[in-house]
Amino acid sequence: MSARGWLEIAVERDGEEVRARATGSRGEHSAPHSLGPELTAQKLNLFTEQVRKAAARQLPLEDTLHQAQVLYRALFREDIRDLLVRLGEAEKGGPLLLRMMLARDSLLQAFPWEALCVPETTVGFLGNSADLFLARGVPSRDPVQPREVRGAVRVLVIAPSEDSNLTGLRSALEERILAGEIEWLDPLVGPRARFSQISDRLRRGPIPHIIHFIGHGNVDPNGVPLLRMADEDGEEKWIEVELLAQQLKEGFRKCLRLLVLDACEGARPGALASAAEWLVRNGADAVVAHLWPVKTDITQVCSRAFYETLTRAASQLGDVGFSLNEARRKVLDSFHKSAEAFSPVLYLRGSDSVLFDFRFQRLTPPLPSGSIPRADTPAPALHKLLRQPFTLVLGDSWKDERNVLDGFRERLRQALIQQVGSVPSGLSLSTLAQRYALHFEEQNLDIEFQQVFGHASVPPLMGVLARKLEPGVHVTLMRLPVLELALAEQRPELTLHVIQPPGPGGSQVTVLRREGGGTQWDRVFQLPEVLDPQRDVVVLRLYCGYLPPNLFMRPLLTEDDYLLGVNGLNSLLKPDLAASLMGVLNMRPALILGMSMLTWHHRMLLYRLYGARPLPNGSLVVLEPGEEERALWERGRIPSARAGVQVLELSAADLIAPFSTAAQEETRP
Repeated sequence: MSARGWLEIAVERDGEEVRARATGSRGEHSAPHSLGPELTAQKLNLFTEQVRKAAARQLPLEDTLHQAQVLYRALFREDIRDLLVRLGEAEKGGPLLLRMMLARDSLLQAFPWEALCVPETTVGFLGNSADLFLARGVPSRDPVQPREVRGAVRVLVIAPSEDSNLTGLRSALEERILAGEIEWLDPLVGPRARFSQISDRLRRGPIPHIIHFIGHGNVDPNGVPLLRMADEDGEEKWIEVELLAQQLKEGFRKCLRLLVLDACEGARPGALASAAEWLVRNGADAVVAHLWPVKTDITQVCSRAFYETLTRAASQLGDVGFSLNEARRKVLDSFHKSAEAFSPVLYLRGSDSVLFDFRFQRLTPPLPSGSIPRADTPAPALHKLLRQPFTLVLGDSWKDERNVLDGFRERLRQALIQQVGSVPSGLSLSTLAQRYALHFEEQNLDIEFQQVFGHASVPPLMGVLARKLEPGVHVTLMRLPVLELALAEQRPELTLHVIQPPGPGGSQVTVLRREGGGTQWDRVFQLPEVLDPQRDVVVLRLYCGYLPPNLFMRPLLTEDDYLLGVNGLNSLLKPDLAASLMGVLNMRPALILGMSMLTWHHRMLLYRLYGARPLPNGSLVVLEPGEEERALWERGRIPSARAGVQVLELSAADLIAPFSTAAQEETRP
């Protein structure tokens, strides 16, 4: 990936006089010179106010357009203009990156350089140019390299105010999410957007590629920019941006490349732009911020166009400069040339606006259009179930999890082909794992497992599931402790018990406890006689795997593992404890997600949990669309479904809305 050519214009002010000098990517320089009487400090300030007022009224520049053209001519004069022409010729007409290196001067930083307009044009603004991608440069000695992205671009939203327009942003990104190009991570909203929880969230992973902050900024009397986090103890909580940058440092070293600072309406003009410069100066590759707040409908259109261009694998290799120009162009077109298009600005640390490398990206293809039922209004059966305590039985047959399992299966198959020759392609994972263990020993099977699952991502559904789960008994077959970690984050007031049976060949049941209000996962070496499922959450990890927070324990994988492993709760726990947990399982309706009647070890799990008894009344099975086994459940082809169960076909993505709605209804007065 070769960086495009760039032109860097350094601007500084001495009283009323504004001076500039330019440097090109080919090593050419211009001599410092005054920008003349057309670009004095007074005229900069006047133009800034005119553009801001036009934006506040959702009006085009109109009378200010001529001044925008005069200012453009004053900036690109003499040798700066000539240098720009030579660089353009060297790029053979391709776009250049224009970096404005602005002295730490509030007047220069607040000036909307994006609104300067090419003379004799009406919409030839720098902010939507096809020839120049404008950014406010921030000097840094640290190298900047595009981050290779092999799957979806992960976006984490932080919204300290629960009144933030989170739904509007989610709606704006919906098409890209359904296309598999964006992974919508569980947002940090309201009390969860506390400063301490941001660090915990990044430490737990997955680390986002982009953080989108919706909130307020400020600048203290000493000029230090602040961001408002979630209130604590009824008091406003303002955090110095430099302190936030330190907290994000580990993310910057890994996947995190871009922050988007989205101002709530009523935010102080310029405050988020000041925060943006500090964040870039302290480690972010790029930050998009607003010079002034804009209306919700504008931000929604802008966000949709920006993310659509930035994350689409076929477009410009994740170019944030190109994407923001496209977004401004969309706002100008959709809102009658409104000056609000010039509010979003880009701060950039390096000399290349390409942040993401999609050359090796492999996306999960979306389901055919129209095949996923909308779930904004829950189906009656699901709505009824979510209004009462229920048991979650969480399998591993969701699309995202299956992709990881399929990759693991193919890894084992290829190793066996090299060892023994031909291997049938239709073997189940448990059969392949059994053959692999026999040929290569179980220790090597564990290594292969960790190579794949050590880098797996957390499904977005887990957060909304955890918010709705009540004290009781819940079952997970997920190899990663995503449910447990989501519960710890979403329901910190609850005491959590995680019970995992002995791994293959072991004899000791593993029990972890996380006290309500605490943060530590403690090993419980002496099994309690009883637990209180009316007050605490008990999570049964019956097929083992990683324990929270990230402790590897050997999972059940082979045919022998499943045959010799779990034989029911009575074989694992003390009689009174097993009886109390079984009582909850038998009384509460079950919500069964990610389970398949056609998968042998899934049927075995249901046999061992429920025996020959049918599932409790009101139980519900949710299948991925197109699974073609709905009739098998409804006809009761296994004992637990014998009395007939209700079945819905919904994707994991379409379950998020009903769970979110149910959680909001609970908290609504």
